[in-house]
Amino acid sequence: MALVLALLFPAALSAQDSLAAATPIPWLADTLPRQVDSLGRPIIRYVEVDGSDIFDVPETRSFMSKLMNGLHFATHVRIIEREVLLHPGEVYDSSRAAETARNLRALGIFRKVRIDTVQTDTGFTLKVYAQDGWSTSLDMRFRSTGKQTDWQVALIEKNLLGTATYFANRYRHTPDRSSVNFQLRKSRLIAHTIAVQLRYETRSDGDRGGVAIERPFFSLSDRAGISTFFDAVNERVLQFRDGGVTASDSSRRQYLRVQVEGATALRTGSQRYLRLGLQAQVRREDYSIWPNYSGRQTVTSSIGPFLEWRRANFVVTRGFSRIGRDEDVDVSKFARMGVVAAPELFGYPHDGVGVYARLRAGAQLPLGFGWLDFAANGLYSGAGLDSGSVTIGVTAAIALAPHHLLINHADVGWIKNPQPATEFDLGFAIGPRAFPIHAFTGDRTYFASSEYRFIFGEDAFKAVDLGVAGFVDHGGAWFNTETRRTGTDVGIGLRLAPSRAADSNPTRLDIAYRFGNDVEDAGWVFVVASGLVFSTQPR
Repeated sequence: MALVLALLFPAALSAQDSLAAATPIPWLADTLPRQVDSLGRPIIRYVEVDGSDIFDVPETRSFMSKLMNGLHFATHVRIIEREVLLHPGEVYDSSRAAETARNLRALGIFRKVRIDTVQTDTGFTLKVYAQDGWSTSLDMRFRSTGKQTDWQVALIEKNLLGTATYFANRYRHTPDRSSVNFQLRKSRLIAHTIAVQLRYETRSDGDRGGVAIERPFFSLSDRAGISTFFDAVNERVLQFRDGGVTASDSSRRQYLRVQVEGATALRTGSQRYLRLGLQAQVRREDYSIWPNYSGRQTVTSSIGPFLEWRRANFVVTRGFSRIGRDEDVDVSKFARMGVVAAPELFGYPHDGVGVYARLRAGAQLPLGFGWLDFAANGLYSGAGLDSGSVTIGVTAAIALAPHHLLINHADVGWIKNPQPATEFDLGFAIGPRAFPIHAFTGDRTYFASSEYRFIFGEDAFKAVDLGVAGFVDHGGAWFNTETRRTGTDVGIGLRLAPSRAADSNPTRLDIAYRFGNDVEDAGWVFVVASGLVFSTQPR
């Protein structure tokens, strides 16, 4: 335990050290006579890093602001420094400066990130500024559609002792089960390059756990990355049909997986890359009728190469998935395609080959941004397609005026031979928001949503971001052998988020009118939830 604490939280660093203003990184700073390169591009002479607490000096007049600063462990300066991709002696690259800002925001611990450049008599200076957000939260969430409730109490610390270490302990109760979850994540634990994540969840009907150790791609121009994952699951699997709130079938799932994935860049740069990788895994997965688990073991293995290409494009915006702060929305051109061998020798019932593809075509629009997502996979044998899925989604956000945002989303999906509980499942959180959990399940789906959002108060009372919204949802899911089941709702709602918190994911307080279908009655429903009603990744 002492060794773990020593690795995670170096005692040599103090909170006071983390706020050292305008600290030059001394690498090469005194050995650079040149101001520009042969093409006239400025050469960086100094990199200055400045961090500040939740409330900066002009804001620390109230008792509450002083108390929050006093209780908060400020982020150590070296946490900011290690995310900086530009160093003294290098030519200034605006793309890498923007990527530095994205890396800092991706840590999820800062309210503001700003990167400036200054030309002085002593040389070209890059200035990096990051302001902390309140990183400790007692997260109490409640979701309800009238008939069902889903609630959670969590203690979350996103910046433990100012080291950018994430820790969370959650208790959650859903209509299906209750669970206690623990999670620990450190993005740069060993030599500032190795990321470690630990998670464990004990459920009323099973257990889940996992370990991830990886050396990720920290920048678009990195040459190599590798990751290892271990997952273990022993749980009850519930299947729902016909819009019922009670499971129509139940089985026991036992799952073990060890996966290794590595890739190297064939081409790389500050805005695009082409990577060749190899993925291999060993997996055991069994389903049996609950509660008479047979103990049968099925072990399979697979291995195969993949290609990944990206032309990076990120939009810095506000009000999409967060309120009152900058967020990076990925509108890149992206493609990943791979093949895996699944022969009988590796434990499969017969020789097969798996193929998969993941595509995104994003773009900046005249008044906003949008993207088209495509994901597909299939396992083929001599008899043809054994199993597979296809999902397509389109998302567009249009800023009609300052603080006004129209968010539109639509997706469709198809699955062949889904394993238990892997079919599409809409309602409550993802899908028509006025319908209960598991209202729409099946191997076919479509969903569309439109929300008009107006943010009328950013950092109101130095505490909260406020907005209002009007929305309409329509869609559903069904099995190919059944009648199509869909639902529609319309309504208005309030959006609010703590403005000084590290995470400003808004809470939704919605009043929706639900148009009835063959299962649910028409009527007004009060919905409490958080985040978007659709996933920003293919389902």
